[in-house]
Amino acid sequence: MKKKFLTTAILATIAGAAHAQSSVTLYGSIDAGISYNSHVKNATGGSSSLWQYGDGVAQGSRWGLRGAEDLGGGLKAIFVLENGFNSGTGAAGQGGALFGRQAFVGLTKDTIGSLTFGRQYSFSTDVLGSLYSTGGNTVSGNWAYHFNDIDQLTSSRINNSVKFQSVNISGFTFGGLYGF
Repeated sequence: MKKKFLTTAILATIAGAAHAQSSVTLYGSIDAGISYNSHVKNATGGSSSLWQYGDGVAQGSRWGLRGAEDLGGGLKAIFVLENGFNSGTGAAGQGGALFGRQAFVGLTKDTIGSLTFGRQYSFSTDVLGSLYSTGGNTVSGNWAYHFNDIDQLTSSRINNSVKFQSVNISGFTFGGLYGF
């Protein structure tokens, strides 16, 4: 009986030491505001004032899940599931797609970079978004780049894509993305 208990204790200790670290983060942002406009032309031809609720004033409202599982040796399995929504109505954004902002899985190695698969942002979003510290946009949102991001320079999402992004090597990074 003592040998069986000792063996079990040793195996539990070894299994505990080899246990990988994992994390899942639930995150989100609700961006809404109220605007006041004076001298708005009304149906009778006169003008009046208007109070208006605005959703996504600087950035789109969102919630998401981000996770990583340490596989050992600097290798991690990663995923991101991010959904956009209208904070005034609760309707899903991005045409009603569940996790329409981002939905990808992949692997990352701390000495090489990451390889991911799914609906992902283009490199223009990664590069320009990383210039600012507020989660990918400036305090004035996409307005700081181009009028309401009409050219999609900072919010292009590519469906069914494969993306490789290197780690920072002496201040230099590189990558490639292909959308099927």
